[in-house]
Amino acid sequence: MAMLHPDDEAFSKTEILSQASISALFDQNLGLVPTSITVPESQGAFHKVYFVSLSKGDGTKWSGRDVVLRVARRTILKTKTENEMAMLSLLRASEFPVPEVVFFSSNVDNPLGYEYNCLERIPYQSLADTWTTLSSAQLNYVLNQFVDIFIKLWSLDVPPNHGSLALDGGSGPVIEETMWQIPDIKRYFHAEPYNLTTETFATLNPTSFYPSWPEYISAFLKTYHHIITIHPAVDFLRDLLEPLAHLIATLDSAEAPWVQRLRDTPALRGRLLHRDFHFGNILADADGKIEGIIDWEFAGIGPSFAKRSSLIDNCIGYLVWSPNIPPAPAKPLIDTWKAEFTSRLAQRAPEIAATWARETDLDAALGVEGQALSHVRERIRGALEVSVRGDARVELARGEWREVAVPNLKILGYQV
Repeated sequence: MAMLHPDDEAFSKTEILSQASISALFDQNLGLVPTSITVPESQGAFHKVYFVSLSKGDGTKWSGRDVVLRVARRTILKTKTENEMAMLSLLRASEFPVPEVVFFSSNVDNPLGYEYNCLERIPYQSLADTWTTLSSAQLNYVLNQFVDIFIKLWSLDVPPNHGSLALDGGSGPVIEETMWQIPDIKRYFHAEPYNLTTETFATLNPTSFYPSWPEYISAFLKTYHHIITIHPAVDFLRDLLEPLAHLIATLDSAEAPWVQRLRDTPALRGRLLHRDFHFGNILADADGKIEGIIDWEFAGIGPSFAKRSSLIDNCIGYLVWSPNIPPAPAKPLIDTWKAEFTSRLAQRAPEIAATWARETDLDAALGVEGQALSHVRERIRGALEVSVRGDARVELARGEWREVAVPNLKILGYQV
């Protein structure tokens, strides 16, 4: 998950657009004007959301319809919007219950001054609001639909590269919430006391797609090496620079047998992952029939074992970690849904279930070296995130997290 600053959360609470500018946008794109513009109480971290009812007019299917206008906070320019629009196009073509795109702009050089997208409004509540009203039979129906969705997602034909989707349906740059976003760069690199004003999104993040998981990991490690080199807040990691450089060279040359194995294994092929599939992003009717799945902006193509890749784990995690979840009705779902999901998947699609099991078995998919590489990446990433931001967990980064990275570098053959 992204680490948000209070100013990031303030974006969706601010009146960033006038009603006149919103009206002009719809007139320009559809030849229709809003009859109503409202701001829902529930807002996300990356968009300001408006519910818009449109006037009636000739020549457009959107006449008299309700739509959602989402105005993007400036975080990851272009790629985030285009990835989500490409995902929705692919999914609608495959008859997934996702909103139709009305119009969008992935360029901030427009009259609003922000990227934006306008989507069909699906007129149902989220499961986050309704799941406690569903009967056991209806919740069972919800779980069955999760299995159906998993099978359909698994079966989609997507580019094999680790990254996002481009508007033409091909591979797009990798996109993750934990990347250094524009506000982060201004606060923690450009500003005093660091004054690292030459740093950009491209110097601090990977900006391409990658044919294999080791190449994807190498791209991130290169940015970590760069940040450790330039940023005083992470000087406690400087002794890792030399072993990191050797590890990157090993990954890029692919001469080591373990690297070649990780490049070639089908267990690390890219799968289409929502990454934020939970009750809040699932719209359903009063009987639990899923009518919409929303918020695909950080969806991507990556390995099955990756964090937040499992839709059933994400839903269970939502019940475990979200505030104000009533424990009594949540406990049976938390205790049984993962096993039930796995069992039903095996019954309906045994080959998919068997392959998914192999791809999520860390010993089988990654082996000793792959798991060590994953630990190195995750612990250094975490240490950079909290230390550069001055987060309260910086002592954890200096101690425990660093001490996980060091022995795992040793497993890969690099002494610190």
